[in-house]
Amino acid sequence: MYWENIVFDAENPRRHGEFWEAALKSQMLTDNEGGYETRLQLPGERYLDLCFPIVRDPDRARQRAHLILGSGAPPAEDLGAELLDALETRLDAAGNEYLLRAEGKPASGLVLEAFQLACADPAGDAEFWKQLLGWEIVARSPMVLADPTGVGPRLVLVREASPKTAAKNAIHLDLRLGQAESMDDALAAICASGGAELDGPWEGLPWRVFQDRSGNEFCVLAPSASSDD
Repeated sequence: MYWENIVFDAENPRRHGEFWEAALKSQMLTDNEGGYETRLQLPGERYLDLCFPIVRDPDRARQRAHLILGSGAPPAEDLGAELLDALETRLDAAGNEYLLRAEGKPASGLVLEAFQLACADPAGDAEFWKQLLGWEIVARSPMVLADPTGVGPRLVLVREASPKTAAKNAIHLDLRLGQAESMDDALAAICASGGAELDGPWEGLPWRVFQDRSGNEFCVLAPSASSDD
């Protein structure tokens, strides 16, 4: 299972998507009545897609997920608590907050350095995501996970300011199953690690929706039709 998408609930998908496309120098994939998608190319033919499906009145009252942008150059300390406190808060085209590393403002554009998620139990949730993705915990104050290959943004888990409500997060992650993995096995692994599947009209759809241990939603997509992951 691997991280494939960041999904933004979008009232105006094109405007929202073009903002992030300009910020990250990604390439547009689709632009239609269902939404907008843009691809962020990573080293070694890897990629991460930013998806903007059309959603009426997304809930932005309590934002639990934030993108962290910077220059890509190693900071003085690896996203420690003091560095996170120093991040500048900015707004994207839809009013979502994102975080900017102050020294990371290169003329050539910004890099998506990390995805930050609020959790009730960051240490416990780090183990959950570690098991799910096969990533490594590389720091503990705050909890930071990274792909063992070193490619792509990291996952930063911070303690939530207030408990998760029933409202769906307006930004979430999509994970993709590998060719040898099954949805039933994914369900069993997620539930065994403290997550849960959400009820919904998923019949016939190539994904299912889950929550992590703190109630943050994420989707698991069926294996790609391509033989290449």
